[in-house]
Amino acid sequence: MALTIKGPTTKWLKTLISGAASVLAAGMLPLYASAQPQLAMGGTHSGSAFYSYQVTVLSDWIKNIDGLDISIQELGGATASTQALLRDEVDMGISVTSADHNAINGEGDFRQPTNNLRTLYFFAPLPLNWVVSADSDIKSVADLAGQDLNPGGRGTATEGETQTVLEILGIEPNYFRAGGSDALDAYQNRNLDAFVKSGLHPEGYIQQAHSSRPVRVLSMTQDQAQQVANARPYFSVGKVDVGGHYGEQANSLVTVQTAIGINTTPDLSEETAYNIVKRAFSEAGIQAAAVGYAPAAQIDPVQLTLDASVAPLHAGVVRYLKEQGHEVPERLIPPEYSE
Repeated sequence: MALTIKGPTTKWLKTLISGAASVLAAGMLPLYASAQPQLAMGGTHSGSAFYSYQVTVLSDWIKNIDGLDISIQELGGATASTQALLRDEVDMGISVTSADHNAINGEGDFRQPTNNLRTLYFFAPLPLNWVVSADSDIKSVADLAGQDLNPGGRGTATEGETQTVLEILGIEPNYFRAGGSDALDAYQNRNLDAFVKSGLHPEGYIQQAHSSRPVRVLSMTQDQAQQVANARPYFSVGKVDVGGHYGEQANSLVTVQTAIGINTTPDLSEETAYNIVKRAFSEAGIQAAAVGYAPAAQIDPVQLTLDASVAPLHAGVVRYLKEQGHEVPERLIPPEYSE
């Protein structure tokens, strides 16, 4: 049975516990057997569709990558996960291009620049969805001024992105700070009329909100979205079609988007990173991921990774992509990579 460690456990403690477990089990294992080190992945909050994605792919990797032993720790979002990664508390974690940008440049919640961040891959574009109660008087993003707004779960990249967007646009809401689950409860109990959730549609969190209290998804203006994209290069102008997933909604809606994926550091072995992306980029891996996050089936993770990555790729990822004939931009090749 794999030893699963939850919470912000540091690597040295995980190693100590794993070593003790190996000693205790030594009398039951053949002499040639050796324990594989357990890896930990930082996860977003459990109410997010992306947590379901992470759980699904980890299960798929364990089944299909020899010797891989990995668990997930719910940390609350990409910013919190990346901070834990850089503190050496996890081996990889949920990643958003805005959080990667801030980590590399020492901006936002990151106090100093880092050169130790590496990209494994990105698996989905990540548009911001501006969600309000259908019976509210909030008809536009500009109308959020002075309104209570949950900008995203506490500690998530969405929270920081929302604040950045509204600061650029000069819109000042009253921020309702809460974790994802608490914000959802507040909306459902009519203590909150507006929240922001990133993701493609159908989006499970928004569906939960709509199931008890109908929602309306707002559109940015083209000028607003372009203004944000011009100010922050990790944003691009995007359009989302919410379909009929939340009742009668206008389509298509203009917004800004980043991308979501998995990041790591050079401490992850090249062979492990290589094997992970080999599975994640395969057709079988993509279809397996779609069980936990349906939009994954429609996205090319290789091209998205090459287009969206802010941090250098892990050396194992570069090796895999080059073997498959892909051209890797020089800016994404890490200093530790060698042909």
